[in-house]
Amino acid sequence: MVPLVIVLAHFLGRNCQVTMKRTPFQIQKAVWLALILRELKTRFGGRLIGLFWVLIEPLIHIGLMLGLRVALRDRYVGVMIEPAVYLVVAMVPFFACRNMWMQGMAAIEANGGLLGYRQVKPLDAMASRWAMEGILYGFVFVVLSLGFAWWGYRYFPHQPLEFIGIWALFVMWGIALSMISAVVGHRRPGVKFFIRASSTPLYLMSGVLIPLSSFPPFIYEYLLWNPFLHLVELSRVYYFATYVAHHGINLEYPLYWGLALLFVGAVLYHINRIRLLSKTT
Repeated sequence: MVPLVIVLAHFLGRNCQVTMKRTPFQIQKAVWLALILRELKTRFGGRLIGLFWVLIEPLIHIGLMLGLRVALRDRYVGVMIEPAVYLVVAMVPFFACRNMWMQGMAAIEANGGLLGYRQVKPLDAMASRWAMEGILYGFVFVVLSLGFAWWGYRYFPHQPLEFIGIWALFVMWGIALSMISAVVGHRRPGVKFFIRASSTPLYLMSGVLIPLSSFPPFIYEYLLWNPFLHLVELSRVYYFATYVAHHGINLEYPLYWGLALLFVGAVLYHINRIRLLSKTT
Protein backbone atom coordinates (compact mmCIF):
# COMPACT_ATOMS: atom_id res chain seq x y z
CA MET A 1 0.00 0.00 0.00
CA VAL A 2 1.31 3.44 -0.90
CA PRO A 3 2.39 5.31 2.23
CA LEU A 4 0.17 8.18 3.26
CA VAL A 5 3.03 10.66 2.95
CA ILE A 6 3.45 9.79 -0.73
CA VAL A 7 -0.28 10.15 -1.32
CA LEU A 8 -0.30 13.57 0.35
CA ALA A 9 2.75 14.59 -1.62
CA HIS A 10 0.92 13.66 -4.78
CA PHE A 11 -2.17 15.68 -3.84
CA LEU A 12 -0.47 18.66 -2.26
CA GLY A 13 2.34 18.95 -4.79
CA ARG A 14 5.73 18.85 -3.08
CA ASN A 15 7.39 20.12 -6.25
CA CYS A 16 7.42 23.92 -6.17
CA GLN A 17 7.22 24.16 -9.94
CA VAL A 18 4.00 22.12 -9.95
CA THR A 19 2.59 24.10 -7.05
CA MET A 20 3.14 27.41 -8.84
CA LYS A 21 0.95 26.26 -11.73
CA ARG A 22 -2.00 25.41 -9.52
CA THR A 23 -4.60 27.87 -8.35
CA PRO A 24 -5.37 28.25 -4.64
CA PHE A 25 -8.73 26.61 -5.22
CA GLN A 26 -7.09 23.56 -6.83
CA ILE A 27 -4.66 23.25 -3.94
CA GLN A 28 -7.47 23.57 -1.38
CA LYS A 29 -9.54 20.97 -3.22
CA ALA A 30 -6.58 18.59 -3.28
CA VAL A 31 -6.06 19.06 0.46
CA TRP A 32 -9.69 18.27 1.25
CA LEU A 33 -9.73 15.26 -1.06
CA ALA A 34 -6.56 13.84 0.50
CA LEU A 35 -7.89 14.36 4.02
CA ILE A 36 -11.27 12.81 3.20
CA LEU A 37 -9.55 9.76 1.70
CA ARG A 38 -7.41 9.48 4.80
CA GLU A 39 -10.46 9.75 7.06
CA LEU A 40 -12.23 7.03 5.09
CA LYS A 41 -9.22 4.73 5.40
CA THR A 42 -8.80 5.49 9.12
CA ARG A 43 -12.50 5.25 9.92
CA PHE A 44 -13.29 2.05 8.05
CA GLY A 45 -9.83 0.52 7.62
CA GLY A 46 -10.75 -0.94 4.26
CA ARG A 47 -13.53 -3.00 5.87
CA LEU A 48 -17.22 -2.69 5.18
CA ILE A 49 -18.15 -3.38 8.81
CA GLY A 50 -17.47 0.27 9.66
CA LEU A 51 -19.81 1.47 6.93
CA PHE A 52 -22.45 -1.06 7.97
CA TRP A 53 -22.33 0.24 11.54
CA VAL A 54 -23.24 3.74 10.35
CA LEU A 55 -26.40 2.21 8.87
CA ILE A 56 -27.04 -0.30 11.66
CA GLU A 57 -26.79 2.19 14.57
CA PRO A 58 -30.06 4.05 13.79
CA LEU A 59 -31.71 0.74 12.91
CA ILE A 60 -30.90 -0.62 16.37
CA HIS A 61 -32.47 2.44 18.02
CA ILE A 62 -35.51 2.15 15.76
CA GLY A 63 -35.86 -1.57 16.47
CA LEU A 64 -35.73 -1.04 20.23
CA MET A 65 -38.36 1.68 20.16
CA LEU A 66 -40.61 -0.26 17.80
CA GLY A 67 -40.34 -3.25 20.11
CA LEU A 68 -41.52 -1.10 23.01
CA ARG A 69 -44.43 0.21 20.97
CA VAL A 70 -45.48 -3.27 19.94
CA ALA A 71 -45.32 -4.37 23.57
CA LEU A 72 -47.51 -1.41 24.49
CA ARG A 73 -49.79 -2.13 21.48
CA ASP A 74 -49.16 1.35 20.12
CA ARG A 75 -49.02 1.10 16.34
CA TYR A 76 -49.01 4.73 15.26
CA VAL A 77 -47.62 7.99 16.58
CA GLY A 78 -50.11 10.82 16.23
CA VAL A 79 -52.51 10.72 13.29
CA MET A 80 -51.59 7.67 11.21
CA ILE A 81 -47.83 8.28 11.42
CA GLU A 82 -45.66 5.19 11.12
CA PRO A 83 -43.34 4.91 14.17
CA ALA A 84 -40.31 3.89 12.08
CA VAL A 85 -40.59 6.96 9.85
CA TYR A 86 -41.37 9.13 12.88
CA LEU A 87 -38.05 8.10 14.43
CA VAL A 88 -35.87 8.19 11.33
CA VAL A 89 -36.76 11.70 10.14
CA ALA A 90 -35.40 13.14 13.41
CA MET A 91 -32.83 10.52 14.42
CA VAL A 92 -30.64 10.53 11.32
CA PRO A 93 -30.09 14.33 11.13
CA PHE A 94 -29.45 14.37 14.89
CA PHE A 95 -26.83 11.61 14.51
CA ALA A 96 -25.25 13.54 11.63
CA CYS A 97 -25.06 16.68 13.79
CA ARG A 98 -23.70 14.78 16.79
CA ASN A 99 -21.00 13.01 14.77
CA MET A 100 -19.96 16.20 12.99
CA TRP A 101 -19.62 17.77 16.43
CA MET A 102 -17.60 14.94 18.00
CA GLN A 103 -15.51 14.02 14.97
CA GLY A 104 -14.75 17.66 14.21
CA MET A 105 -13.69 18.26 17.80
CA ALA A 106 -11.13 15.43 17.62
CA ALA A 107 -9.97 16.12 14.06
CA ILE A 108 -7.08 18.47 14.84
CA GLU A 109 -5.25 16.21 17.26
CA ALA A 110 -5.99 13.12 15.16
CA ASN A 111 -4.36 14.79 12.14
CA GLY A 112 -1.57 16.50 14.04
CA GLY A 113 1.14 14.84 11.98
CA LEU A 114 -0.26 16.32 8.76
CA LEU A 115 -0.35 19.89 10.01
CA GLY A 116 3.35 20.17 9.22
CA TYR A 117 2.38 20.63 5.59
CA ARG A 118 1.92 24.34 5.07
CA GLN A 119 -1.12 23.73 2.87
CA VAL A 120 -2.96 21.83 5.63
CA LYS A 121 -4.70 23.98 8.23
CA PRO A 122 -6.57 22.83 11.36
CA LEU A 123 -9.84 23.94 9.76
CA ASP A 124 -9.14 21.63 6.81
CA ALA A 125 -8.94 18.64 9.14
CA MET A 126 -12.30 19.54 10.67
CA ALA A 127 -13.91 20.31 7.30
CA SER A 128 -12.93 16.90 5.92
CA ARG A 129 -14.72 15.19 8.81
CA TRP A 130 -17.76 17.44 8.47
CA ALA A 131 -18.01 16.52 4.80
CA MET A 132 -17.54 12.81 5.44
CA GLU A 133 -20.17 12.65 8.20
CA GLY A 134 -22.63 14.69 6.16
CA ILE A 135 -22.21 12.44 3.13
CA LEU A 136 -22.44 9.24 5.18
CA TYR A 137 -25.62 10.17 7.02
CA GLY A 138 -27.16 11.61 3.89
CA PHE A 139 -26.54 8.21 2.29
CA VAL A 140 -28.08 6.47 5.33
CA PHE A 141 -31.21 8.61 5.07
CA VAL A 142 -31.59 7.84 1.36
CA VAL A 143 -31.18 4.11 1.98
CA LEU A 144 -33.77 4.14 4.77
CA SER A 145 -36.16 6.19 2.61
CA LEU A 146 -35.86 3.62 -0.15
CA GLY A 147 -36.66 0.95 2.42
CA PHE A 148 -39.76 2.87 3.48
CA ALA A 149 -40.85 3.13 -0.15
CA TRP A 150 -40.43 -0.64 -0.52
CA TRP A 151 -42.55 -1.30 2.59
CA GLY A 152 -45.27 1.11 1.50
CA TYR A 153 -44.52 3.80 4.11
CA ARG A 154 -44.27 7.47 3.29
CA TYR A 155 -40.78 8.15 2.03
CA PHE A 156 -40.88 11.78 0.87
CA PRO A 157 -41.31 14.88 3.07
CA HIS A 158 -44.51 16.90 2.86
CA GLN A 159 -42.47 20.13 2.67
CA PRO A 160 -39.13 19.07 1.14
CA LEU A 161 -37.42 22.48 1.00
CA GLU A 162 -38.25 23.25 4.62
CA PHE A 163 -37.11 19.76 5.63
CA ILE A 164 -33.78 20.30 3.85
CA GLY A 165 -33.51 23.61 5.70
CA ILE A 166 -33.82 21.79 9.03
CA TRP A 167 -31.05 19.43 7.93
CA ALA A 168 -28.95 22.51 7.14
CA LEU A 169 -29.57 23.83 10.66
CA PHE A 170 -28.49 20.50 12.15
CA VAL A 171 -25.30 20.74 10.07
CA MET A 172 -24.73 24.33 11.17
CA TRP A 173 -25.05 23.34 14.83
CA GLY A 174 -22.62 20.46 14.34
CA ILE A 175 -20.03 22.74 12.74
CA ALA A 176 -20.45 25.51 15.32
CA LEU A 177 -20.22 23.19 18.32
CA SER A 178 -17.23 21.32 16.89
CA MET A 179 -15.23 24.52 16.35
CA ILE A 180 -15.95 25.75 19.88
CA SER A 181 -15.23 22.33 21.39
CA ALA A 182 -12.01 21.93 19.38
CA VAL A 183 -10.64 25.20 20.78
CA VAL A 184 -11.87 24.74 24.35
CA GLY A 185 -10.86 21.07 24.52
CA HIS A 186 -7.50 21.34 22.74
CA ARG A 187 -5.08 19.07 24.63
CA ARG A 188 -7.58 18.83 27.50
CA PRO A 189 -8.88 15.23 27.64
CA GLY A 190 -11.11 15.93 30.64
CA VAL A 191 -12.95 18.70 28.82
CA LYS A 192 -13.46 16.50 25.76
CA PHE A 193 -14.76 13.66 27.90
CA PHE A 194 -17.30 16.00 29.50
CA ILE A 195 -18.40 17.27 26.07
CA ARG A 196 -18.84 13.73 24.73
CA ALA A 197 -20.82 12.74 27.83
CA SER A 198 -23.12 15.75 27.43
CA SER A 199 -24.32 14.54 24.03
CA THR A 200 -26.27 11.65 25.59
CA PRO A 201 -28.56 13.81 27.78
CA LEU A 202 -29.11 16.12 24.82
CA TYR A 203 -30.15 13.13 22.74
CA LEU A 204 -32.57 11.84 25.36
CA MET A 205 -34.08 15.26 26.04
CA SER A 206 -34.49 16.23 22.38
CA GLY A 207 -37.62 14.18 21.77
CA VAL A 208 -35.90 11.91 19.24
CA LEU A 209 -36.85 8.68 21.01
CA ILE A 210 -39.31 9.83 23.66
CA PRO A 211 -42.35 11.86 22.47
CA LEU A 212 -42.74 15.21 24.20
CA SER A 213 -46.20 14.22 25.41
CA SER A 214 -44.52 11.60 27.61
CA PHE A 215 -42.73 14.22 29.71
CA PRO A 216 -44.46 15.77 32.74
CA PRO A 217 -45.76 19.32 32.12
CA PHE A 218 -43.48 20.89 34.71
CA ILE A 219 -40.41 19.53 32.87
CA TYR A 220 -41.56 20.55 29.40
CA GLU A 221 -40.86 24.27 29.90
CA TYR A 222 -37.26 23.45 30.78
CA LEU A 223 -36.90 21.11 27.80
CA LEU A 224 -37.69 24.05 25.52
CA TRP A 225 -34.28 25.50 26.39
CA ASN A 226 -32.77 22.66 24.34
CA PRO A 227 -32.42 23.94 20.73
CA PHE A 228 -32.27 20.39 19.37
CA LEU A 229 -35.78 19.83 20.69
CA HIS A 230 -37.04 22.54 18.34
CA LEU A 231 -35.12 21.11 15.37
CA VAL A 232 -36.41 17.59 16.04
CA GLU A 233 -40.00 18.76 16.26
CA LEU A 234 -39.71 20.91 13.16
CA SER A 235 -38.20 18.06 11.16
CA ARG A 236 -41.38 16.07 11.85
CA VAL A 237 -43.63 19.05 11.16
CA TYR A 238 -42.11 19.50 7.69
CA TYR A 239 -42.08 15.78 6.94
CA PHE A 240 -45.62 14.83 7.99
CA ALA A 241 -48.65 16.77 6.80
CA THR A 242 -50.65 15.66 9.86
CA TYR A 243 -48.04 16.38 12.53
CA VAL A 244 -48.66 19.39 14.77
CA ALA A 245 -45.78 20.93 16.71
CA HIS A 246 -46.06 21.18 20.47
CA HIS A 247 -46.57 24.49 22.21
CA GLY A 248 -43.48 26.72 22.27
CA ILE A 249 -41.68 25.17 19.30
CA ASN A 250 -40.30 27.74 16.86
CA LEU A 251 -37.62 28.12 14.19
CA GLU A 252 -36.09 31.41 15.35
CA TYR A 253 -34.66 30.04 18.60
CA PRO A 254 -32.33 27.36 17.08
CA LEU A 255 -31.59 29.55 14.05
CA TYR A 256 -30.42 32.64 15.94
CA TRP A 257 -28.52 30.69 18.58
CA GLY A 258 -26.91 28.55 15.89
CA LEU A 259 -25.74 31.60 13.96
CA ALA A 260 -24.41 33.16 17.15
CA LEU A 261 -22.47 30.02 18.09
CA LEU A 262 -21.14 29.72 14.54
CA PHE A 263 -19.80 33.28 14.79
CA VAL A 264 -18.28 32.57 18.21
CA GLY A 265 -16.69 29.38 16.91
CA ALA A 266 -15.19 31.19 13.90
CA VAL A 267 -13.77 33.94 16.13
CA LEU A 268 -12.34 31.45 18.62
CA TYR A 269 -10.74 29.47 15.82
CA HIS A 270 -9.22 32.57 14.24
CA ILE A 271 -7.75 33.72 17.55
CA ASN A 272 -6.40 30.29 18.48
CA ARG A 273 -5.43 28.97 15.04
CA ILE A 274 -1.71 29.09 15.89
CA ARG A 275 -2.20 27.46 19.31
CA LEU A 276 -4.13 24.62 17.69
CA LEU A 277 -0.94 23.66 15.82
CA SER A 278 0.97 23.16 19.06
CA LYS A 279 1.18 19.93 21.03
CA THR A 280 0.70 21.63 24.38
CA THR A 281 -2.16 23.53 25.97
